[in-house]
Amino acid sequence: MPNNPPIPAGYKLLPQLAVSADMTAWAVAILKDSASYPMFSTARQAFGDAQVLARVEWHVPDFQNHAVHRGVTLYEPIQVDTTATVPEGIDVSGYQPVVDWAQIAGSGLGFAFIKATEGTTLVDHTFADHWARAKQAGLLRGAYHFFRPQQDALAQAKHFVAQLADRGELPPVLDVEIADGVSPDKIVAGVSTWLDFVTASVRRPTVYTMPGFWNSLPGTANLSDKADLWVAHWGARTPAAVNGWSSWNFWQYTNKASISGIPGAASMDENRFNGSVADLKVYSDSVVRSLPRPSPTSFKLSTTLGVQQALNFLEVVNPRLDEDGTAGPKTKLAIEAFQRRAGIGVDGIVGPNTIAALQTALQINP
Repeated sequence: MPNNPPIPAGYKLLPQLAVSADMTAWAVAILKDSASYPMFSTARQAFGDAQVLARVEWHVPDFQNHAVHRGVTLYEPIQVDTTATVPEGIDVSGYQPVVDWAQIAGSGLGFAFIKATEGTTLVDHTFADHWARAKQAGLLRGAYHFFRPQQDALAQAKHFVAQLADRGELPPVLDVEIADGVSPDKIVAGVSTWLDFVTASVRRPTVYTMPGFWNSLPGTANLSDKADLWVAHWGARTPAAVNGWSSWNFWQYTNKASISGIPGAASMDENRFNGSVADLKVYSDSVVRSLPRPSPTSFKLSTTLGVQQALNFLEVVNPRLDEDGTAGPKTKLAIEAFQRRAGIGVDGIVGPNTIAALQTALQINP
């Protein structure tokens, strides 16, 4: 069966029992109008208080259609209380291989930090799956790297960045919590190197640490200028002060939480954002906008990755394309959108005319 795009960000499947006769009639009309609604196109309509999104997708065989066929799937927004004063989220790694991300989102948790890498060679075996599924569920995501002070800091930073084709909606995180037998001065120097590289390559990062460990390091006050703070202090009424920062952005307040959607004992980390849900959205929006803008001359328009980079640079679609080098349906739709904008033939194919139009829009001399 051909692949469908991920569940639209901020939406979940509309339960069958919630589908009214009017919704069904609307979906059937969309299905019959293939000229106006090609594959993977979407439409939105209100039915009373219900806001429904319809998307044309591939459907599996059923009693009426004995082969994979064109169908319409209905989605509803994930309801989030934007007046809440304490938005909460989780952090996961390979120690939590099974996560029901839709259940996580449905429980009201709004963000997740997901382990990507450790040291100079390890990639967490669950990262790719957790990263993709958390996005499908509509959670804000930040990737984190577990810092090994004994290993080359720059090589660790490059290893981490290499995993982030999709950079998420929250800052990249450096987890600083062990010494590995390295002198405090060398730890601080390595942290500074990692932060500088990731800032230049991705965006302003965040440091995850514990007050007792961080406050024992010398010369850390200036590092707060380079990163936000995610502080781990379990069981406290408020987290203890961390050298260099006057306030925290995220607080890991327990390691004994029981999380709906993650099986096992009550031994999960849970985190709070320092602000309301609305504040968290503003924070995330500012993080996304802070992406470094690459030079258009670096885009190799003969490759899918280069085309994705160019379309993102030109802000053709929102949300941005994943810069993964895969010529999937979302990339094809973005190419078609650019072709319409440029006033050239619309076929979703990057031929000579489209490349020339991209070069013109990017102000690149062929």
